[in-house]
Amino acid sequence: MARDYLTEALDAYWFAPPVALWRAVELRIAAQEMFEGPLLDLGCGDGLVARVLFGPEAQVDAGLDLSEVQLGRARATGAYGHVALGAADRLPYVGESFATVFSNSVLEHIRDVTPVVREVSRLLMPDGQFIFTVPSEMFRLFLRGYSRRRDAGDVSGAEKYAAAVDARLQHYHYYNPSDWRHLLATVRLNVVNTRYYIPQEVEQLWDRMNTLFGVGRRLSPWGVLVSPRLRSLRYQDFLRRLVVRTLSGRWRRYYEMDVPAGEKGGGLLVVARLEQRWY
Repeated sequence: MARDYLTEALDAYWFAPPVALWRAVELRIAAQEMFEGPLLDLGCGDGLVARVLFGPEAQVDAGLDLSEVQLGRARATGAYGHVALGAADRLPYVGESFATVFSNSVLEHIRDVTPVVREVSRLLMPDGQFIFTVPSEMFRLFLRGYSRRRDAGDVSGAEKYAAAVDARLQHYHYYNPSDWRHLLATVRLNVVNTRYYIPQEVEQLWDRMNTLFGVGRRLSPWGVLVSPRLRSLRYQDFLRRLVVRTLSGRWRRYYEMDVPAGEKGGGLLVVARLEQRWY
């Protein structure tokens, strides 16, 4: 029986339901890949993705992130054998340490990814694999706020809307599969699979829900309700259960929606293998 990543993601990210929807689709897609160990989670953040995808019993050999606060949360999930503080372009591991490097929605936040993929190539064992997810080249075009303005003839307004989303999410680039093939080939990583996910209808729901829930806003009614400062009032457990029960039903069809063959989605999964040297 297939795992219900939507319910699990909503339980983990109940305080930001649109984030849970996007993560749930990513998890459903990523779970179809084979993650050989030893495994590094590059840009592990708070570890919630790894906990849901791999389980809470140290199934991930190592997690790395720039934030000490996030690493503390990742350590608390129990999903990692070890966590380390470090930058993605200067990884604190010896060469050929990992059979798989996994990175979920991280590379788009790094201006120059060339040093990062070079480091990944250095760390991989012979025939090791780099599995990662990123927003695709269609991400901006699929935004509800972008498409509505563009369709109304407000091209400038559409670009301003997308630029504001880029700034809020700190997205620096949106590469297509061909871009990734060329970039990864420079460091001996051969792309063996790419897959689009997040159809336009799903991304438009996600974009609309970000507005509704005030995601990214400094102050919003929802943000106040879910604030950790109010945890002592003890209503948030009820609120979490309500979010999970309600949205796991309402958002089910969006979660299960695949990108039709030959079409593109707002997200992109890439799997690349290290080219073996022949001496």
